[in-house]
Amino acid sequence: MNEINDTKPIPDEPKAYTLKILFGPMFGCELHLPVGDYFLIITPALTLQDVDADNMLNFVGEHAVSYTHNTLYIPGNTPSPNLVLRLSAPIEEEEEGKSNSSYNVDILNETECHSTLLRINEVFVYEHIRFAIKADDDEWSEDIKNFVLNPELSAGDSQQAVKRNHNLKKHYILVVCSITLFIVLLVSAIMLYKISERDHQILNLNNALSGSPTPLDIVRGRNDKHLYILTNDYQTMEWIQEGLFRLGKYHDAIPVLLYHEKNEVVDQLNNAGYPVLEIDYTQPQHPIIALWKTLSIKLQQQLIAMTMQKIPFADTVKTVVKTKAQLLQYAQESLARLHIDYRQLNTPGGYAFIIRGSLSDTSLTALNNFITTFNQQWGNRIINFSINMDENWLESKSYLDSSNGYLFINPLHWYFPLKHGDINV
Repeated sequence: MNEINDTKPIPDEPKAYTLKILFGPMFGCELHLPVGDYFLIITPALTLQDVDADNMLNFVGEHAVSYTHNTLYIPGNTPSPNLVLRLSAPIEEEEEGKSNSSYNVDILNETECHSTLLRINEVFVYEHIRFAIKADDDEWSEDIKNFVLNPELSAGDSQQAVKRNHNLKKHYILVVCSITLFIVLLVSAIMLYKISERDHQILNLNNALSGSPTPLDIVRGRNDKHLYILTNDYQTMEWIQEGLFRLGKYHDAIPVLLYHEKNEVVDQLNNAGYPVLEIDYTQPQHPIIALWKTLSIKLQQQLIAMTMQKIPFADTVKTVVKTKAQLLQYAQESLARLHIDYRQLNTPGGYAFIIRGSLSDTSLTALNNFITTFNQQWGNRIINFSINMDENWLESKSYLDSSNGYLFINPLHWYFPLKHGDINV
């Protein structure tokens, strides 16, 4: 008796498959895969932007997932779950008398994991992911050959990518701004601490030297850690030196005798070829250099730079020009205004004013004040004043209570001036 076998022939399993990518930057790309299970990592393309072609293999080889079996990297514009494509275990399905093969696809997400079916030669869709698979020997279906990605989906992916890039840039900017702000605040705090410490040191030193014979100024150096104690009085200078030696803890304090410092700097500037008359130290941290002729901008900048180097406690330096003719006219007009008679002489470097005769105490005081102010502003290199007064040794020593006056010189010496009418010839 013949046996009838009703079993249907099992189709041969494909030996290789073709995977067609239908989304992202690899849209339309076909990958030839042997039978097996494949781990798909769909990662944003931005993660590969900083990796050049020479280092790509090293980058992939150093990644942790490179140690997994059959791993595929697929760039995409949107963060995506990982997929496991199980091509090693086809599932046969009967549909309208035809046998179709399907395959399990495991969706591995951070929030959930589940499996779904991938039918051969049909488009697989999950969220924004699109791809298809077929046996190597088969032809693609018309739907896959003519597949076009939905423009709205593509635009949505692009918008999400733009938004993600914007958020990433915003995050980087925020981090950079935060670090910059922290550095600025740290530097500001250090500077404020240093300034406060130096101000406190100046205050303590000022209190320690509060009993000086004449007023003094304590200022900070411009670019160094020294304190400078400024005075115009030699006796005060000695008192400061003794005080610092007695205190013993202000090793960075340097006493400066201003008129001596000024003369040294003026001589050095003149020896360097600059037409310097004087340096006005009325405000020691902002000295004014008097010149007797105008300099070019370059020479003036060189002069200021050299002066700043010579005067470490100066914050700014200004220049003012007074020509020889202007100085001569100013001296003449000032003496005329004081009603002072003088004789003018020409000297190799400028002019000399010789003042002779007898002056009242008021006129002499006014003259001395004028000469002091003039020399302080313009020096004595161009204009020089000489006062030669007629001496009267009896002045301010006479005592007159009658027409016959007398002079008390000392207890053993009395002087009675004779009048011309008392002399018998």
